[in-house]
Amino acid sequence: MEGASRHALATARAILDEVTATPPGAAATPVDARRVADDLRAVADLLHREPTVRRALTDPGAPPAARAELATRLFGRQLAAPSLRIAQTAVSARWSLPTDLQYALLELSVEALLVEAERDGALEEVEDELFRFARILGQNPQLALALTDPAAPASVKNALLTRLLSGRAHPVTLRLAQQAAADRIHGDVERRLADFSRIAAARRGRVVAIVRTAVPLTDEVIARLGAAISRYFGRQIQLQVDLDPDLLGGVVVKVGDEVVDGSVLRRLAAARRALLR
Repeated sequence: MEGASRHALATARAILDEVTATPPGAAATPVDARRVADDLRAVADLLHREPTVRRALTDPGAPPAARAELATRLFGRQLAAPSLRIAQTAVSARWSLPTDLQYALLELSVEALLVEAERDGALEEVEDELFRFARILGQNPQLALALTDPAAPASVKNALLTRLLSGRAHPVTLRLAQQAAADRIHGDVERRLADFSRIAAARRGRVVAIVRTAVPLTDEVIARLGAAISRYFGRQIQLQVDLDPDLLGGVVVKVGDEVVDGSVLRRLAAARRALLR
C-alpha cells in the first residue's frame, strides 16, 4: 500500500481497537470480535465481486460523509453496529487505489480475530502456530494444493483444516487458516498464513524477521541472533526460524523487503562469479 492507504488503514485500525476494547467492569459485555471479523470479510468479498460499488465507496470526488452514508445504506441492516462504524470510517478515508479498501478490510477482519486471541492471552501462541502451519504447507505441496484448489468446495477445505488443527491449535488459528484457504483474492494459502502471523506480531509491537538456516539453532543461539538483528535494524525484532537445508550453512534474514544473506550458498555463488570473470 502507498502512503494514503497506509494512513487510511491505520485510522480504521484505531477504530477497530476502540470498538473491540474490553470494557471496564465485570458486568460489561465485550464486543463480539468474531462477528466483527465475519462482517468485515463479507464487505471485502462484496467489494471484490462488485467493482462498481468498490469505486463508489472510494471515489475521491465524493465527500467522505457521502461515502459513509452510502456504506450505511448498503450495509446498515446486515452489519453489527461496531462493524458498521469501522466500515464507515474506512470508506470515509482516502485510498491510493480502490482495491486497497478491500485489502484493508480483509486485514482488519484478521485483526478482529486476533483480538479474540488477545482476550485469551494467546496472541503469541496463535502467531507461532500460523507461522509453523505455513511452513508445513511449504513442505507439503499436495496439502497446499488441496487447500488452494478453486474447484474444491469451501466445506471440504474447512473439514480438512479442522481435522488437521482442531485440538492441536488455538481455535483462532483454525479460523484464520480457514479464512486463508477461502481467500481467492490472494490465492497462496502459505503466504497468507505468513502474512497473518506478521499481523499478529505487529499487534504485539514486534517486527518479524524470517530466519532461514541450514541446521536447527539452539535457544541460546536464537537469543543471540535476535539481539544482533535487533541491534542491526535498531528496533525490537521477533524471530521466526525456518529450516532450509539447501542453504548448506549460515543464515538468511528477511525483515520486510530487506534481506541479509549470510548463507554458504550465497558465498559459493559469489566465488563462482568471481572465477568466471
